[in-house]
Order: sequence, then C-alpha cells, then structure tokens
Amino acid sequence: MIFIKNKSQKSPSSFLVGLFFMLLISSVSAQNSFFVASDTLNKKRLNFVRVTGITGTALVLGNLSYLWYSEYETVPFHFFDDSKDWLSMDKIGHSITSYYGGCYGYQTLKWAGLSEKKSIWYGGLYGWSFLLGTELLDGVSSGWGASPADLFANTVGATMFIAQQLGWKEQRFVLKFSYWPTKFAKYRPNLLGDSHWNRWLKDYNGQTYWLSANLSTFGIKGKIIPKWLNVAIGYSVDGLTGGSANKLYDSSGNILPIFERKREWYLSLDVDFKRIKTKSKILKSILYTASFIKIPFPALGYTNGKFKFHYLHY
Repeated sequence: MIFIKNKSQKSPSSFLVGLFFMLLISSVSAQNSFFVASDTLNKKRLNFVRVTGITGTALVLGNLSYLWYSEYETVPFHFFDDSKDWLSMDKIGHSITSYYGGCYGYQTLKWAGLSEKKSIWYGGLYGWSFLLGTELLDGVSSGWGASPADLFANTVGATMFIAQQLGWKEQRFVLKFSYWPTKFAKYRPNLLGDSHWNRWLKDYNGQTYWLSANLSTFGIKGKIIPKWLNVAIGYSVDGLTGGSANKLYDSSGNILPIFERKREWYLSLDVDFKRIKTKSKILKSILYTASFIKIPFPALGYTNGKFKFHYLHY
C-alpha cells in the first residue's frame, strides 16, 4: 500500500477494500444449505453475525488505520472538500460499496431469522456504517480529512438498496463494475498502479461504473427476452493522471504528456447473474458473488458531444 501526501490524491482503491471484504463474507452464503435463511429468529446465528460482524469490521478498520494513517499525525477531527477530484469516480465507488454492503448485510440478517424490515434497515446500513468508520479515520488524520461528498455518496448507495427493498422487495436497479487496462498508469505508477494486479483497483481511467436495470421486473417480457437480461448505463473517465488536475512532472522530474481530462458515458446490455437458473449450488454461489461485475457487451459511447459505437466494451 502506498501513501499519498497530497490530500487531493488519496488512494483511489480505498472504497474497494471494504467492498471485497463484504464479498468475501458472502461468497459461500448464497446457496449452501447451512446458510438458508431461517423462518424464525435464530439467536445462535444472530450472535454469530454480531460477533463476526463487529470483529471483522474492527480488524479491517484497524488494518486500514495501520496501512494508511500510521505515517501521519493524529489531529482534531476536520473536514476536507474533495468533491471535484477524479471527476466523481471515487464518489461512485463509495456508493457501490455502501450499496453492496447493504445487500450482503440484509442477506446475512435474513439468514439469522431477523424480520424483513429489521433486516432491510439494519443490514442495509451496514455498508454505510463501515464507510463511516473510514471517514472518521480520515477526519483525524493530518494527511486527509473527512469528506462531506464521501458521506453523501455513502448515503446514496445505502438509500438505493433500502428504498428498493422496501418498495419492490427486490433490487431492480443494481450498481456494477468493469475494468480494462489503459496507458495512463505507466506515467504515474505510484498513484495509478505499478502492475496489472493493482491497476484495476487504482486506475480510474480503466474503470466503468454501471447502473443496470432488469427488464423483466418492469414488465418487459417476451420469448426472445430472457429474465436475466438488463439494460445498463455506464460512466467512466479518460486522461486522468491526478485527482483534481494532471501533473506536469512525474516523481523523477520527467515531463508528463498532456492529456485531456474527460467524462465518458455508455449505453449497453447486461446480465443479472442472480436471475440465471441453475441446479448447481456451487454455480449459484459463484453467480451470486460475481453479481457486481458487468460483463462485456456492445455499447454506444458518448464523449465530448460525440457518439461512438463499441463492438465490445469492458
């Protein structure tokens, strides 16, 4: 893990640490018979959820505190405005983490037999609560500061899950993620990643975030339209080698190329993995865990007032 001295360039992978922690917890819980939701309150399961949830969250936040903040002085709690950094990509990342934290928190509490509404509210706020912990750590670090924009993004993600579950009893709109390598990371590897293993976490230029809607849940059905087919709107960026602005020189003093910083929009098809029918419990578990991934499809892109068709977009 690297340490970024400039407040405007906090590690762009921070939100994903929380997301994959939540995915790890849920990876085997989707279909295993032991993890089938209880019809009534199961106190042993509920206590297990409480202990593992509190312990796991404390361990992750403690580890983050050591990795990210140990080289910085602890100061009084303060705020920092980073709302204009990374053309909002990091804020969408916060929303998707909070959203999936709600999804998996809800599933876990349903497994423990908690009532539907309590599972929605308590579980739905888990991702928001987890990210609140990271904001509190930011707020007392001299290297950063708590971000009002982050808090708003976290609230959007949690609200998206809770509102749909209360209103529709299902998630008709889901947030998804995709990635493809770009040329930009090589110019600032300390910030955007120095290998393929971490560039997908750090290089926003290669990331696309999607709002994916299932057609069948809105009454759009037919013989040639499968229940798992979604329509997705994607958002990405291009030309970013810094948070609020691109740097003129790298860490060695070499002149960097000048890139145009721009936003990109996409319209594409998608697959809702959770709606694919299979009798295999293992496959169901894999599909459930991978449900946050947007698979490649043809897409119509829009950038700087121009449309472009992509035969395959990641």
